Amino acid sequence: MKKVLSTLAALALTVILSAPAACALELEDAKTLLSQLYYDGVPQEVLELDSLEEILAALGDPYTYYMDPEQYESFNQAVNGQEVVGIGAGVENVYKEGYLILSILPDSPALEAGLQAGDRLIAVDGVPLTADMDPRGPITGEAGTSVTVTVVRDGQELSFTMVRRAVIIPIVSYSLEDGIAVIDCVSFGATTPATFQQALEELEDETAVWIVDLRANPGGDSKSTAASASFFTGGGIMLYFRDGAGNYNYTYTKPTYPDLTDKPVIILTSDHSASGSELFSGIIRDYNAGIALGQRTFGKGTAQIVLTSKSTNMLSEGEALRITIYRFFSPDGVTNHIVGVLPTLVLSPENTQTAALLLGSNKPQRAEGYAKLELAGQTFYLDLTKATVADNQAAFTELLEALPPSAKLYEGSGTLTWTTITPAQLAQSLHLSFTPRTFSDTQLSIYTREIETLAAYGLLTGDENGAFHPNDTLTRGDFCAMVTQALGLYGGKELTFSDVPQDAPYAQAISHMVSLGFLAGYGDGTFRPEEPITYEQMVTALAAVAVWSDMDSFNLSKEELTMDQWLEYHEYSDWAQSAARDLSLLGVLIKDVAPGDTVTRELAAGTLCRLMENIGLIWD
Repeated sequence: MKKVLSTLAALALTVILSAPAACALELEDAKTLLSQLYYDGVPQEVLELDSLEEILAALGDPYTYYMDPEQYESFNQAVNGQEVVGIGAGVENVYKEGYLILSILPDSPALEAGLQAGDRLIAVDGVPLTADMDPRGPITGEAGTSVTVTVVRDGQELSFTMVRRAVIIPIVSYSLEDGIAVIDCVSFGATTPATFQQALEELEDETAVWIVDLRANPGGDSKSTAASASFFTGGGIMLYFRDGAGNYNYTYTKPTYPDLTDKPVIILTSDHSASGSELFSGIIRDYNAGIALGQRTFGKGTAQIVLTSKSTNMLSEGEALRITIYRFFSPDGVTNHIVGVLPTLVLSPENTQTAALLLGSNKPQRAEGYAKLELAGQTFYLDLTKATVADNQAAFTELLEALPPSAKLYEGSGTLTWTTITPAQLAQSLHLSFTPRTFSDTQLSIYTREIETLAAYGLLTGDENGAFHPNDTLTRGDFCAMVTQALGLYGGKELTFSDVPQDAPYAQAISHMVSLGFLAGYGDGTFRPEEPITYEQMVTALAAVAVWSDMDSFNLSKEELTMDQWLEYHEYSDWAQSAARDLSLLGVLIKDVAPGDTVTRELAAGTLCRLMENIGLIWD
């Protein structure tokens, strides 16, 4: 049972057009608020800076920022769905070679012009955008006026001219597509739960599955997210918050909350799905209520409060200060921060929706012509005639290729006969091309299942010939690269190791691992990336991954070794004994490997996969 100490907190929308604004908030008041509330602590040298803009920039947290009255009004419109004048594009507030376009609203000038989510906005009316500019200023204007925006898409600059007009931000809509209920949710705002409930009550009898499209959803309010998900799971704990002191809050829905369906949910995700949409996915995963298709999500797992004049007298009416105060975790205590939520099936963006619709067939009265898929505790039926239509073949083939070893696939015959079949066999019988996500040299490995699981999710790479070389010794640098790829790590700080050049192929991976505290260098200022990693070094690093990723592991790490545990792990170095204990309790420690043994690629991949499965980072 997870540790619970107090009550509710709030998640605010992760995306808002924002930049430094004229600030009425007094600097000393801002310092007081940040010192009291910021989840990661504010270093003294940052508090000594001369302006709020400098302090916020030094924190490096894109989710902690000041909003003037105009910006705060736009923030509320984005969360709760209102009419705005503009082009109808949602833009990330972080500048990185432009502003990333996260979503395009329906019935908007942006949609009609051909703008797409994933475009990077670099100029408006020929004026380049910079990190200190608010893109909202040049984009917005009076209805009926024209604006030209320039974006980068796949390395190519494109310009689009649009006429501004009033656009409704419909944060939730729903419909039947090919007889399958689809809820398209672009934000979890005040009205979202009611619309979810309305959709479920209207369409429950019309569909075999529920598709919830969160591909352009940047987040929203935690209470709305919890309430919306609870219609699929029933009442219970929906998320946990942890502050910088290690104290927990939680959000729950009552046991009497209406559970409106027992049909599986298929969530559509993308790398633009963030915050509340990741939380929704985690709830469905942890309550075994469905699956997710698409791409690994954005990885925004921190929660903010928005302070206004109603919550503190340090702010004037209309202005607001948004502060990150928590990391949040799913009902099973799993983070999505940085690592995102890994979908059950990793598919390309162009095939995600079609694949989901193919999984929406009703249970057939006659098995012949159908396939049955058991995945993550759910059962789906596929109409093979529909799946092999020309327009659907690419999505169906990729769906088969994406199935992890845990999936069970059956081909139907006669009235009620279902025969086990592999994805490759089914593709061959239907005369479809099939490219397995496996390696050519791992079939005899004792970790074949684990290696093929990571490969199915695209979390492992081999050489140019498709070989993994499972018995090769793993170096410290290559271990960092393996873990970084599997966890989807990004960020990191500039390295200062004397033996790791900034342009080394493993430098970025080492930076990620060291910045998060997963692995350290040596006292002489070296990292020794070409040195084989020992088993106890790997155990210590993966235990640190668990502590960072999982609430139970975090709590376990605070416990001192008992005498019995010390006797069990005394062969490990002092600095590795607690880590060995932790991984043993997580069920991933290999006890017949000596602490000083070097690690093979298959041992590292097998242990990493088991860890990700056991702490819940892998959906199955």
